[in-house]
This record gives sequence, C-alpha cells and structure tokens, in this order.
Amino acid sequence: MFFRLKSAAILTLATVQAISPDLARAQEVTEFHHKQWQAKCGPDYCALTPRAHPILSLARSNDSGHDRGNWVMSLRNREMVEQGVIQIDGAVLDLPEDVEITFPEALLDGTTLEIVYAAEGFSEGVSLAGIKAALLWAEDQQRRIGDRKLTLHQPDWAALQDEARKITEEICDGPLPGVFDKEGAPQEIEGHPELRVLSQLCWTAAYNVGSQVYLLGPDLDGVDAVRSAAVDEHGAAVPELALWGIQGDTRMLDSFYKGRGLGDCFTQESYRFDGFAYVLERRVVDDACDQKIIPLVDWPE
Repeated sequence: MFFRLKSAAILTLATVQAISPDLARAQEVTEFHHKQWQAKCGPDYCALTPRAHPILSLARSNDSGHDRGNWVMSLRNREMVEQGVIQIDGAVLDLPEDVEITFPEALLDGTTLEIVYAAEGFSEGVSLAGIKAALLWAEDQQRRIGDRKLTLHQPDWAALQDEARKITEEICDGPLPGVFDKEGAPQEIEGHPELRVLSQLCWTAAYNVGSQVYLLGPDLDGVDAVRSAAVDEHGAAVPELALWGIQGDTRMLDSFYKGRGLGDCFTQESYRFDGFAYVLERRVVDDACDQKIIPLVDWPE
C-alpha cells in the first residue's frame, strides 16, 4: 500500500512539473489601457483593440516574422471593406488588397479612423486618442523601445515634480516646514515606464495627514503631464488622500482616515491603477464612534 501511494505521488509531481512552464507563461500576460485603447501582451505577442467599439485590431508576434517591429492591422468586417475605404480624418488610406497592413504611421497622428462600407451605405469609426500610449507600453513590453517607429522619451521627472510642488503650495496655502526637503522622488508604477506616481504632504492633524497625489508623465493625447492620480466611483478626480507616502506595490493606493484617536471609527479606501488612473476599488466605513470596530463595505454597494 505504501508503495502505491508513493508511486501516485511521484506521478502527480511529474505531471505538475510538466504543466508548470505553460502555467508560468499564461501568468505573464499583462494588460494596459489608456482612453479608448487597450493592449494585451503575452510572452510572444502583443495585441491592441479599441475598448468601446472593437472594429479593428493591431497585433505583433515575436515569432511570426514580424520581429522588425511591424504591426499588422486586421478589420472585423474585412469582406465588407472590399468595396469601401478606410479614412484617417477624412483622408483615404492606401491599403493593400488583403486589408492586412504593416502598422501605418498615420494612426499615430490621426484623430479618428473611419471605415466606410460603400455597398452597405454606412460607416463606423473609432477615436485614435490613446493609441500612442498603448503602443508605447506594448513597445516596452516587447523590449522594442528605440525602434524606428516609436521611441519612449522619458520626461524630466524633476521638472514635473517641481510643477506638482507649485500646485500643492497653491492648494495647501504653502508648504509645511521641512516637508519638501524630505520628499521622496516620483515612483515608477510597475508595468508603466511612461508614468510616475508622487505624493506630497499637504496638512497634518492629531491623528490624520492629507497628501496631494499626482500622476506624472508625457503629455499624450491632450492629457496633462501633471494630474490628479485617483478618481472616485463616478470618475471624478480625488486629489487628496490620507497618505504619508506610497510604499510597496505602486499599483495600489490605500487611504485611511481616523475618526478620532481611538481609531474605532474610520474610512479606508483602496484604489487600483487601471493604466490611466487609480480607480476606487473599495471603500470601508465605520462611522459609529462607539469604541467598537464594526466596518461596513460602502463601495461597491
């Protein structure tokens, strides 16, 4: 009996060892989205699609002959386009007959891509806002920054930090003594080399602190290089959080306000980075200052 159990254990271990590489590869898939565009990259590929209206997709694979940085565009209704046209801001794109093309430079500078289906008598389009940021992220994921098509130009982080400092001084009626002297540098957000997150102390009280939290990055698609990092459940900016600093996993922000010194009434909020902002994920509230800790989830409802 003991021998049979041992054999089964060895067989199970061998099976797990055989599967593990595939599981590891599956776990390497990462995602990013900026405005209307989302990107997904695995170990050997990257793909981009519009989030709201996926009428087309862009794909590039490391092992399919596109190792020189070429992107291939595919259309959802390619048969319907044969008698129609594809336009960027009203200008017709000169596409090969198979409708699958090496990534066109026109998408980088355009505002709207429109597909006109002549035979059917209608058209559909997608905004190109956000595609630059998604492409830059994908280029970095595949270690292709510096390719002739796209280059990730790192901003002057010190200059952006100074710009954020001026905003904080205006909002907070001047800096607290010694605060900026001890301020940490902007921190990179894991998986997003084009952005940094920065917190600057605004005020202190007996049990709480308030910090202005910013996202710093390149000025892409009309998005300010310095902006509020977090948004609430309605998408409105939340510039101030109860943070001393940002530690550990920069993809998460945690804010905690005490109701009084005992700490038995409080509000705790968690924000998760979604590629463009830190979006409120959970709010826990105990608003009864009764020396009992009985928190309730306030968001999501």
